[in-house]
Amino acid sequence: MTSTKKMLFVCLVIILTGCVTKKEGMPKIKQGVFGTLNWIEGNMMPSPDEPKAKAHKVVTRELQVYEVVTFKDVEGEAPLFTKVKGRLIKTIKSNANGFYECELAVGEYSVFTVEPDGKLFANNFDGSGKINSINVMPESTIKLDIQINYKAAY
Repeated sequence: MTSTKKMLFVCLVIILTGCVTKKEGMPKIKQGVFGTLNWIEGNMMPSPDEPKAKAHKVVTRELQVYEVVTFKDVEGEAPLFTKVKGRLIKTIKSNANGFYECELAVGEYSVFTVEPDGKLFANNFDGSGKINSINVMPESTIKLDIQINYKAAY
């Protein structure tokens, strides 16, 4: 193989690899929610004496999607809840890369991760008390990356 052909071959491999990488994390669904789950743990404060903890790692978790709920609809303390008194719409699971996607009808939903101890995690709340809420519109997807950070110090 000549050096020009080798160079073209290397360029082609790089281009094709880039295309495959771009597809990772892209939803196949037409309407609903998708994202990545990241585990964050340890000291996240900048300090001259202590090294900063590793920023994050992707994790596999089960997720539960409910009709939108507020603090009056849950038991336990934020961000870990013991029970959600709402209508469970879907249960899904993220893959080994932390990626998940869920086809949903138009509407408003709350998304929780199920932690290893069985508690439900959500750390995003709006001014009216809605917990980790998303609003699915017709023919659209919502990217919701979740930072599971209840063992991190900021």
